[in-house]
Amino acid sequence: MAIHNEGYEYSSNKLSRNQRHSFAAEFIRDELKLDDSVFSHQDDCYYLNNHCHIENRGGHRYIRPSNCSKFILKQGKHLFSDYTWSYSYHGTASENVKNIITYGLKIPGHTAGSMKVSVQHGSIYGAGIYSTKIPLYAQLYAPCIPWRGKYVQTIFMLRLNANKTQTVNAEGHYTAYMKGRTDIHLLYGGKIDYNEIQFMTPEDSAVVLHALLVKVHDSDPDSAGGEYDKVAQILDGKITN
Repeated sequence: MAIHNEGYEYSSNKLSRNQRHSFAAEFIRDELKLDDSVFSHQDDCYYLNNHCHIENRGGHRYIRPSNCSKFILKQGKHLFSDYTWSYSYHGTASENVKNIITYGLKIPGHTAGSMKVSVQHGSIYGAGIYSTKIPLYAQLYAPCIPWRGKYVQTIFMLRLNANKTQTVNAEGHYTAYMKGRTDIHLLYGGKIDYNEIQFMTPEDSAVVLHALLVKVHDSDPDSAGGEYDKVAQILDGKITN
C-alpha cells in the first residue's frame, strides 16, 4: 500500500495552477468569510493521494491527509517544526470554522465568546477535546456541503501537548459511516491499532490550531464512486496503483 503516498504540492507556482486549491481559497473567502489576516500562507500546500502514508515525527505518528488544501494559521505557526507537539485532526461543520478559529477548540461546558460549548458527538471518555491521528477518520465528522457545483469539507489540523493527551478507544459509530466499515486503521499496515485511533485532551490550552484543511470533491465522498468507495477498494486490494 506504500504506493498510495504521493506527497504534496508546495511551491507557490504549483499552487497557483491547482484549480482545487484556488477553489478552496474561494470557499474560505466567500463562504466562510474568514479574514486573510488569520493565515500565514508561507507553508500552505495541496496534499495529493496519501491514503496509506504514515511516518514518525518527534516520536509521534504522523499521517498526511489526502486530496485537500492546507492553509496554515498564524496562531499555530510557532509549532510548525516543533515535533514535541503531536499532529492530530478534528473534523467539523463549515459553519463552526470561524468561531473555532476565533476562540479555539473548547471543552464542552467552557465558553467560546458569549456561548457555552455543548457536547456534539458524545464524551464517553470524559469531558475534553476529541481528535484523531487519522485524517480520514476526522473527515467522517465533517459534514459535506454542496457549494458552486462541488462538495466541500473542513477539517482542522491540530498540534497536541502529548503529555496532556490520552489515547482512547475509537467511537465505531462514526467509522461505520464509511461504507459500513470499521477497519480504516488497516490502511497503515498494522502500525495503528483500532484502540488508538482517537485522542482525548482534557485541557483547552493543550490543543493548538495548526492549519485549516479544505477538501473539495467532484461528488459527495459517500456517493457511489466517491472517495469512500475508493478507500474501500484500497482496503480490499482492488486498487493497487
